[in-house]
Amino acid sequence: MTQPASAIHPSPDEQVFGNIDPLEVLERCGRTFYAASLALPRGVRTDLAVLYAVCRAIDDSADAGGTAANALLEAIAAGLRGEHERSPVVNAFRSLATRHGVPITLAHQLIDGVRSDLGEVRVATLDELLRYSYRVASTVGLMMCRILDVPREGDPFAVDLGIAMQLTNISRDVAEDAAQGRVYLPGEWVPATDVLSATATGGNDAATPKVTASVQRLLAEADRYYESAELGMQFLPLSVRGGIRAAAWNYRAIGRAIRRDPTAPLKHRVSTSAAGKLSRTVAAVWASALESLPLGPSDAHDASLHGAVRSLHLSAT
Repeated sequence: MTQPASAIHPSPDEQVFGNIDPLEVLERCGRTFYAASLALPRGVRTDLAVLYAVCRAIDDSADAGGTAANALLEAIAAGLRGEHERSPVVNAFRSLATRHGVPITLAHQLIDGVRSDLGEVRVATLDELLRYSYRVASTVGLMMCRILDVPREGDPFAVDLGIAMQLTNISRDVAEDAAQGRVYLPGEWVPATDVLSATATGGNDAATPKVTASVQRLLAEADRYYESAELGMQFLPLSVRGGIRAAAWNYRAIGRAIRRDPTAPLKHRVSTSAAGKLSRTVAAVWASALESLPLGPSDAHDASLHGAVRSLHLSAT
């Protein structure tokens, strides 16, 4: 249970974030993200904490459900547009957006993605799913890029990492999402009724082979984006490269676990072992440390990966 805001002592950052130190909020509510930020200068850490806070506010608003969720999301969107009195979180985000050149449009795209999760969800095509993944994940990566001063050449790879990780989330959470009436596997691959049936029986259903084949197909798509994202790691500051690479490698390992047990995501959320995560994290940090040596010419981004999301990306940046 988190402390009320009044229990948190003010800090030097309070002129930006009301009476709450965003780093304290991040340490309590986003521990993984907080740990990854420790190598950064305090100012950058504070800005990342503010980004985390506004993303969390957007996500938490959706938990209200129905009309209440829509009202909360619209209130945040209106605050971002400057249409009425804003909360400290929104004020802090607008301040960092101005300082770092973060397009406010990215935050609006994130809100659009979260709003699409309200109520029953059905996704017709892979392109539609890629656009959803861009809105709820790639937008956050692009905002982080501006805060971390990543060169613009790195942006397409940040988009790819967001898409890859979101496709992994969807593959991992088939049963959990179906229980809430949300089916993200593209209808052009498998009917939503088959997904609902297969998850209701824990994979003991005639529709199961078609559903598991669709999950495997989605993981293959995710791998294309992970491969591209790996090429873009060189654009990240060394202080965060290891942590972000570790997150990518650990997420991709979830896909390998699903390949070993294809019906698992029809029963429960798939995870990997703590020992495996530690091993991959150490390997990722080591690989990133070796990249402190001079790099060769960067690999060109595969533009075909962005056919479905190019207009969204261009409109935001």
